[in-house]
Amino acid sequence: MSHRTPFIAGRLYPPYKIAALVQLLLEDGTPAEATLRGTGLDPADLHDVACRTSVEQFLLACKNALRLSRDRATPFRLGGRLHLSDFGMYGLLLLSTTSVRDCFRLAVKYQLLATPTLSIDEAESGSHALWIFPDEATRGLPEDLRMFLIEQQATQQVRHLRDALGIDCHPISAYFTHPAPPHSELYREYLRCPCVFNWHRSEIRYPKEILEQRPRLANALTAATLQATCESLVADAEASLGFAGKVYRTLRDMRHPGARMRAVASALKMTDRTLRRRLADEGTSFSSISHHIKYCVATQHLRSSEVSIEQVAAMAGFSDPANFRRAFFSWTSMSPAQFRRLQRMPPVTAGQRDVQASPGFVRRVAITGGVNAREADVLFSEHHFGTILARGAERGAARHRHRSTTRC
Repeated sequence: MSHRTPFIAGRLYPPYKIAALVQLLLEDGTPAEATLRGTGLDPADLHDVACRTSVEQFLLACKNALRLSRDRATPFRLGGRLHLSDFGMYGLLLLSTTSVRDCFRLAVKYQLLATPTLSIDEAESGSHALWIFPDEATRGLPEDLRMFLIEQQATQQVRHLRDALGIDCHPISAYFTHPAPPHSELYREYLRCPCVFNWHRSEIRYPKEILEQRPRLANALTAATLQATCESLVADAEASLGFAGKVYRTLRDMRHPGARMRAVASALKMTDRTLRRRLADEGTSFSSISHHIKYCVATQHLRSSEVSIEQVAAMAGFSDPANFRRAFFSWTSMSPAQFRRLQRMPPVTAGQRDVQASPGFVRRVAITGGVNAREADVLFSEHHFGTILARGAERGAARHRHRSTTRC
């Protein structure tokens, strides 16, 4: 399981992301003080090697940027400026990996070190290698800020692969959960690929063959040394996240997500009541931490393995598959089986133009493809436009092949 934790409120990060945003807006005529308003930072802090910042401070600076700048390209320009070398040991590790597959894998494993405003994941699907940006990380944020972060992160991931390989390597296609915005042409301009909107998840697709390529600065010994350093940095970061972080780490290391609070309290040499009180003092609870770990384990196996739903339930710490299905629906508003189908859905062929998977378009594809009306209505009501689109395309193609075979 990767080092993912929901507790990122501490000041853990050098101010490289904030500094890049401040410099970008400064070039556009916005004073640094205006971009930093409300963050508790001043321009001099950005040049202090001892300065550490939080994700919340970066989010405040992004909100200021949305208010101060009319340039819709700002998040794309910011993502394109954030090179791997700006990310300290984390970035140097990714530059020295011996394959792009390792680069992707370690980027996910140590993402806690990269001022993570949203989580990232990687996967292989058919002939594609994917960067995935799960929506759960940005739920509750204002829509304009959420879109800003997605645009910045997508462009940043493209920049990082370019840094690693030393050559331009454009995605095959990019997919986003939000509707096509008025500035949708910027997506193609900066990502240099066709884009699909109203998809079931945000992701970037590359040809799978790229995973075997060797980064230009690959060095196995350097990578091993830097990975050990990153392990230590992650441990230090998690240790600084307070008591909640300690509980998270203890429960994760038990390798059994269903461990009860009493077992964790015993491992920490305290009573259940003390553990509950100390978590409440930090504004969280044992159940929220446990559910987060169970969610991560469950979605990891549903995305990447062929085991049954019942086996996934057991690995996520549920003794009863029915309870797992209910819990999973409360987390994602879909069943585990629906979630697995969505992860394995073939991409829409965008061709040389962007695709807006609008409700009307999706319904027409659903009808043409012969999707069951009730099934389509359920998916449509849940905004799973991509599922209807893919199933309609698959069934329509099957019908076409059948008719062709019959004619022959």
